Amino acid sequence: MFRHHAAAKYLLPVLAAHLAFAAAPLAAQPNRGAGTRDGAAISGVDQAHRIDCEGRPAEVSGSDNHIDFIGDCPSLTVTGVGNRIGIILRPGAPLSVSGVDNVVTWRVAGTGKPKLTVSGVDNQVRPAR
Repeated sequence: MFRHHAAAKYLLPVLAAHLAFAAAPLAAQPNRGAGTRDGAAISGVDQAHRIDCEGRPAEVSGSDNHIDFIGDCPSLTVTGVGNRIGIILRPGAPLSVSGVDNVVTWRVAGTGKPKLTVSGVDNQVRPAR
C-alpha cells in the first residue's frame, strides 16, 4: 500500500531541487529579481522589498525573496523556498509558513503572539529580538 509520508520524504527534496535549478538563471542576477507585487502580496524570485501592509494581508510566494513588512499587517502567508521575511503583526494574527527553508522573524504591535501554522521542511519562525 502507498505510504504518503514516505513519498513526501522523497518528493519534497526532489521538488525543491527542481525549483532551485529552474530559478538559478534568475537568482544569479543580483538585486534584479523577477516576479510581481500586488499591494502586500509578493510572488517571484530574488526580490527585495520593504512594504507597508496598510491593513492588507501579507503574502509571499516564490524563492529567495527578502521582504520586510511594516505597518498594519493582519496576517502573513509564506510559501516557497528560501524566503527571508520580517514582519510586524497584529496581536493574534494568523502566521502560516509552508515550503522549504523559509525564515520568518515576527514582532507584534502591542502584546500577544501570532497564531502559528508551520509545515514543510526546515522552516524557522521566531520572534524578533
